Amino acid sequence: MSETVTKSVICPKCRQQSATNILISANTVEEPDIRSAVLNEEIFRWKCKKCGFSTRFQHPFLYNDIERKFMVYFIPQVGRQKVVDQKLEAQYSDLKDIRKRIVPDINSLKEKIVIFESGLDDMAVELTKLAVSEVVAKDTGYNVYSGYFTEIDEEKNTISFQFFVGGDKRSYIQSTRLDIYRRSAGIVKKHLAGSELQAGFLNIGREWARESLDAYKNSRR
Repeated sequence: MSETVTKSVICPKCRQQSATNILISANTVEEPDIRSAVLNEEIFRWKCKKCGFSTRFQHPFLYNDIERKFMVYFIPQVGRQKVVDQKLEAQYSDLKDIRKRIVPDINSLKEKIVIFESGLDDMAVELTKLAVSEVVAKDTGYNVYSGYFTEIDEEKNTISFQFFVGGDKRSYIQSTRLDIYRRSAGIVKKHLAGSELQAGFLNIGREWARESLDAYKNSRR
């Protein structure tokens, strides 16, 4: 079931303080509309009761999809590679094979949802994304600021990403063959099997991909 807390929020415009109910966790089985509310960022929109000022209010939020067996915990700017929430672990101890992730930003929260709904392995997606980002950096001559999975096309045999490059973080779309993803999935299955199901929420992002790829390369020397 969903869980809300009441927080006292100060409006950045009128500086007035007001009590606000904040949704901090939701189950998509019990509340199917929560998916669209997350993807369009509705649950992160806040409006001042005094002056009507509206802004995006980022707060911790747990997205729970029991049917597809994944949970994504959004903790703004989280830097840790792993978070163990004893309360949540105890609450869902009877559920097996649940993939648990933490993410530092809203775009990553939305990306994880789309990845898991697409039936993909997010670890393999991150390894693929890292490889493609290096190609993008070389082709554009710009540093890649961030990147997100967008879609797979089985007919075209492609997987696509949206990257943000350069100082102005311009959008850059790049696709690659699904064979690259399948190769990454093979690496995950052979060398990282089981780690995605351990206790705690794992931060599977760019840093994880770099460390895992380096470890894989060193193991083959």
